[in-house]
Amino acid sequence: MRERSVRRLVCWGLLCSQLFTFVYAAPGSNYFDIPDWSGDQESCPVPRDINSKVGVFTAPAKNEGAEWVGVLLDGAMETITHFEKSYFVLTREGVDKVGFINNCIYQTSGGRYLNMRLDLGANYKQVMWIGNSLSWKTSRDFSSSTILECTDTYRDACSFYLR
Repeated sequence: MRERSVRRLVCWGLLCSQLFTFVYAAPGSNYFDIPDWSGDQESCPVPRDINSKVGVFTAPAKNEGAEWVGVLLDGAMETITHFEKSYFVLTREGVDKVGFINNCIYQTSGGRYLNMRLDLGANYKQVMWIGNSLSWKTSRDFSSSTILECTDTYRDACSFYLR
């Protein structure tokens, strides 16, 4: 009888320990490095999504009211050939890696570089973060560890989140 009680107690203990593990692994708990806020994903536009009008380059953003914008003096006849890199500046390190996207850099058909920035419009107070993306790495172009760069070229590679 006593052996049966011990088994029952052990089984309940194992069952409850699993429950506590799931509770501990909730968003914001750092168990899986999951930030506890959701947001809209944004990323540097792919070259074919960038339009040019008299040297002003624009691309639609995924978030309503936002747009990617860049200007190239005397660049009316140039087109974007490929994505080069992007920079993200950290203002708070940790699980969520809060900061801001500095720019997305593209090379043009004339061999020049175009910097595109995200214009958030009326939503300029939104918070940006990158989470645990493997595409963002400490930049070798700067001596600061708070400047990250992304050189991956697939769609949504250099993604970040807005809220």
